[in-house]
This record gives sequence, structure tokens and C-alpha cells, in this order.
Amino acid sequence: LYNEGVKLKEQKKVREALEKFKKAVSLKPDYSQAWYESGWCQNDLKDYKGAIISLRNARVGWPNIPKVWFELGYAFHKTDNIDSATYMYNRCLELKPDYSNAFKQLGFIAYDADESKKALEYFAKFEGAAKSEITDYLYWYRKGFCLNATKDYTGAITALQRSLELKKDYLNTYLELGFANTRLKNADLAISYFQQAMNLDPKSHVPYNGIGEVYRDIKKDMNEAMNWYRKTLTVKENERKACFGIGFCLNAQGKYAEAIPYLETAIKQEATYTAAYQEIGYSYYRTGDYEKGLSNLKKALELNPKNENARYYAALVYVKQKNKAQAQKMVD
Repeated sequence: LYNEGVKLKEQKKVREALEKFKKAVSLKPDYSQAWYESGWCQNDLKDYKGAIISLRNARVGWPNIPKVWFELGYAFHKTDNIDSATYMYNRCLELKPDYSNAFKQLGFIAYDADESKKALEYFAKFEGAAKSEITDYLYWYRKGFCLNATKDYTGAITALQRSLELKKDYLNTYLELGFANTRLKNADLAISYFQQAMNLDPKSHVPYNGIGEVYRDIKKDMNEAMNWYRKTLTVKENERKACFGIGFCLNAQGKYAEAIPYLETAIKQEATYTAAYQEIGYSYYRTGDYEKGLSNLKKALELNPKNENARYYAALVYVKQKNKAQAQKMVD
């Protein structure tokens, strides 16, 4: 029965293979190999709770077999038992220090926790231990995402292009490529990636915002930037980045009073939107409402004590108020 299961598994007939392995352990309850194969099949079939039961049984007779710990880690990972998953992956690596997929999965755990630097450390170990070419598009996407998050935009592009070679229709890869090229000021290339993302999903507001940002920050064409931000608002009403973008562009054009409602909407959508508080503080300063200006600039500083622009704008307000001591404090 076990051998028949192995053959079926090799033929990718996973469900049929599982039935053979189940029959094998019903005849021989301490059959560790069959328990392990059952757990592998259950993981493949997304029956993670069933996999945990099978793999625990396998572990009784196979306590020092790395792949048992890895599959257990995978099952716990998929059921969001992250502490248990981390323990299992690390135990696997204790038994086999070059078990590459354990490094990859630990990297994915760090990625999910927004710990990009930590994820990249695991990814480097995964690539160092990998015995064959890495053809997992999601791995290369996540590596690219983490490189973008740590501001290595050139490295991100290399990883993301690898992801794109492996899967041409993954929306997020195009978005991250657009983001990386925006940061590198490759305006036309960034727009091209955002447009490809738009072709994949016209209902996603993110690429519209991306193109808006290119026109706003790189091409310095505020009217065209606002055209794209308004397209975002037709896809997603009151979207915070689009509202902020329009407010920013209107301020840049000296239309401070017109900017205020858009920036207010952005803040309503996200109460901790530092840049929006800074920008609306500037709008109020330019329209002569100094108290509201200072109130919003102080909020921006409260959210981000390292914010330089908010201090600069606050200094301008204090100069207008002839409050030299406070203005000097902001300058210092």
C-alpha cells in the first residue's frame, strides 16, 4: 500500500496517494514513513489540521528526520500558528543546517510581519543553500518588495524582473516595479509598469496613483498629476493618497484654499497621515489661518518627530506672528 501511494504521488495523484497511505497506517499504526507521506499529501491538499495530526504521528518514530519538522512547520504556518511554525523550521535547521526551504519559509514569516530586513537575511541564506534554480515567482516578488522597503531599488528591480519572467500576470509585481522605477526617477519606465498593472486590473486604484506620483514628483506636471489622481477617485471614492496628491498639487499651484478640502478628506481616511497634516498646515499658513496651521503642523511632528518640513513651515508661521523665540526654536 505504501509503495502504491508513492507511485501515485509521483504521478501527482495526491488524493489517491493519501488513501493508500491511510490504509497503510491503519494496518501498521507505527509506520512513520506512511504517516509522513500522509502529512505531505494533506499539506498539498490544504488539509493542514489533518497534516499536523499525521506529522505528529510520523515524528514519534522519526524524531530526527528534518523533513518531518519542515512539513509540520509548514502546516502550522498555514494555520497561522506562527510561533509553532518558527520553532519547527528552526528545529529542522538544527538537524540539517542547509535545509533551504526552511530559510525561505522563515523569510516569508518575516515578510508577513513587515520585517523586511530580517526577511532579506533569510532569503540570502535560502539562495546560498538552494541546490537548484529558484523558480518560485512569489519568492522573487517578496524579495523585491523587501528590497523596495529597504530602499535598495536597483536590487528590487532585478528580483522583480525575475518574478515577472516566471509569471506574467501577477499584478503586484508590476506595481512594485513601477514603485522602484519611480524612486529611481525612471519616469517613463515607471509609467509603463503602472499601465501594464492597469491593463491587468482596471479596477485597482494603485496604478492610477502611481502615475499621478510620477507626474507630480518627477515630471513636475501638476495638472497631469491631478488628472490621474481624479481617475483614482472614479475607481475608489475619497481614496486617501489621491486626495493628498490633489491637495499637494493645488498647494504647488498656489491654490491653497482649494487644497484644504482634499487634504481634510485624506486625514478623515487616515487619522495618522503625517504628510497630509504637514501639507494642510502649509495650506492654512498660506491662507492666513495661523492657529489651524500650527495645530496641524504640531500634529505632523507628534506623528513623526523627525519631520523637517513641518518644523520649517511652523517657523514661517511664527515669523508671520512675529514670535521670534518660537521661530528660532523651530530653526534650531
